[in-house]
Amino acid sequence: MTIDQVLPHTGRMLLLDELLSRDEAGIVTAVTIHRDTVMCDGVNGVPAWVGMEYMAQAACAYSGVSEVRDGDKPRVSLLLGTRSFTAQVPVFPIGSRLIVSAELVIRDDDDLSVFNCRIECNGQQWAAGDIKAIRPVNLHALIQEQLDEQSN
Repeated sequence: MTIDQVLPHTGRMLLLDELLSRDEAGIVTAVTIHRDTVMCDGVNGVPAWVGMEYMAQAACAYSGVSEVRDGDKPRVSLLLGTRSFTAQVPVFPIGSRLIVSAELVIRDDDDLSVFNCRIECNGQQWAAGDIKAIRPVNLHALIQEQLDEQSN
């Protein structure tokens, strides 16, 4: 499987390049920073805070692998937040290959998940944090429900 098969993201919103491995415990993905990478300034690289989205896409890909194996399309995950995101570098430099891993911590019956994530380059940790996300079975119904609640 390739990363574009297990994520619902397309075009420039697909931020990860590779699916390296996946098992029950977690997933390992990669992205190489180029001058034309989304959010890259073309000179220094990509701001480290974008690492939160790299982590979120890795977490989303974790479930996407199972869905594709079951013959389904990968569903959208909604990033609810991150706890204790830290970056040891201010920018992911052009030319760097980032290894983005997401380890499943917990998933409940409502598909609320928490992943312990990290970004490494050349064996050094460059960023880490927990990603909280929900993977609704019916995204349209969830959005409609929220809109109905707001209009009341």
